[in-house]
Amino acid sequence: MYDLKRRVYDKVYNKSDIEKVKRDLALAYHIVEKGLTMPEPRPGFGKAVVMILIDTVERYEKFQLPENDLEFTQSVSVLKEYLHYHEEINFSLDQDLLGRLISIEERYAKVEGQKQIRTSKADYFKDKNAPFDQFCQSRYSVRNYTEEEVPMHVLHDCINLAQRSPSFCNRQPNRVHIVKSPEKKKAILEIQNGNRGFGHLAETLIVVSSVVSTTKDMHERFENHLNGGLFSMTLLNALHYNKIGACSLNWSVSDDKDMKLREIIDIPHNEVVLMIIACGYLPDEFSIASSPRKTAEEITKMH
Repeated sequence: MYDLKRRVYDKVYNKSDIEKVKRDLALAYHIVEKGLTMPEPRPGFGKAVVMILIDTVERYEKFQLPENDLEFTQSVSVLKEYLHYHEEINFSLDQDLLGRLISIEERYAKVEGQKQIRTSKADYFKDKNAPFDQFCQSRYSVRNYTEEEVPMHVLHDCINLAQRSPSFCNRQPNRVHIVKSPEKKKAILEIQNGNRGFGHLAETLIVVSSVVSTTKDMHERFENHLNGGLFSMTLLNALHYNKIGACSLNWSVSDDKDMKLREIIDIPHNEVVLMIIACGYLPDEFSIASSPRKTAEEITKMH
């Protein structure tokens, strides 16, 4: 109830409209930038989301907030990139959408965010043996894979590295379920709802879970997710080190979908599912979403 009350307060009573409009900008622009980096972007994709993003940009304008905030800058940049992409492929957008996009471009001609990145496999992995700062900045979510099989011994090497992540009292609650069956992958991706346009390309799905029995009482209610998050990030870095592209897929789903997943791959009842990682070897060329990050100064408070 202590945690629930905080969330209820935020969703019902908290009037932090500025934070919420920034949240809505980030949610919408990321969907559009992902669409721009799909292996085969569908002409005219995401009209409804693009319209929502334009509406949210206009909501942001009403607050008279700075035009250099990351969420706003990237939203405007992604909208302009969406417009230019369709101009380049000579695709006629709906007139209502086209007019609103042109209006955004004209009003914010000087606002520039980060464009999506076209790269090669060689360039993407060139810093895999670099010092930590370069290595850390070189990893992105990748949504394009080949059919080449990722051997189990390589995945085990990655998981062994992830096992070096911090673990509360060394209880090691994390578990990993590797899914390679085409039928089971398809069934899982159909209920995950965040992999449209690329999920079917993943040679391997990694389902990360955590054993609830490793916790003692409700005071440790966050430990499964906390330890699983640490483990998953190390696993993503280990995949990158082994030249395997990967993309995190959230598992914020309804009860019925969680139960369906447990039927598909027989996850024990005392394991909570944390996330899914789609991964595979990469093609020679592909695109990645720039997904710019805020600076340390923006997210840090001194006490």
